[in-house]
Amino acid sequence: MNELISLPSENGEVIGTGREGGPLFEYFEFRYAGVNSANGNLLFLNANNELTENPNPDTDRVWLNQNLFPDYHGSFGCDFYYTGFFLTANMSYTFGVYRFDFVYSGFMDPTNIGTFRHSRDITRAWTPDNTNTDIPSLTASNIDLDGNRWIADASYARLRFLTVGYNLPSNILDKVGIRSARVFLNGENLVTFTEWRGFDAEQPSNTGRRYPTPRTYSFGFEIGL
Repeated sequence: MNELISLPSENGEVIGTGREGGPLFEYFEFRYAGVNSANGNLLFLNANNELTENPNPDTDRVWLNQNLFPDYHGSFGCDFYYTGFFLTANMSYTFGVYRFDFVYSGFMDPTNIGTFRHSRDITRAWTPDNTNTDIPSLTASNIDLDGNRWIADASYARLRFLTVGYNLPSNILDKVGIRSARVFLNGENLVTFTEWRGFDAEQPSNTGRRYPTPRTYSFGFEIGL
């Protein structure tokens, strides 16, 4: 975790990087509060925690205590051996990181309909016959306002690699003059646990579309002479 103690400008104001006592590069945004069931417009909270469709950019934006830098980041692994069989695994994780979901926001942009593919979530958009929904009307009067609507928790835990295999017994190998031999199966990036909706929770930035970390498998046979 990080905390901005002080970073004043020439006139004593903290600029561009957050607020004193908050995390570095903390988000400063309107707070998205859902959909107005009466008309399909987006709802936000103003500075007094009251619902509004038209937040004031000068007075209603607040510090969100969220940023791009994770609170925790690391990995752990394990090794198991039993009568010739072996297993090696490694899990990596990142918690407490928030990013603008550029990919998902694009998949939900009604101005892109007919040009790009979209998320199925857009089919739940508000209509006069579908008022109980979390997706605003495609023609909402304030559809261009986002606030923190697309800022999402990008925490994840990923099974980075897993290897399972078998070491052939030495009493068999001695008969053919081989010191060691093993057969194994490797898997990389097998599963990721996350609530992130974009391509890859591991992407380090707020913008851009990076192809997801691929899931790969490999098979091997190793001989030691």
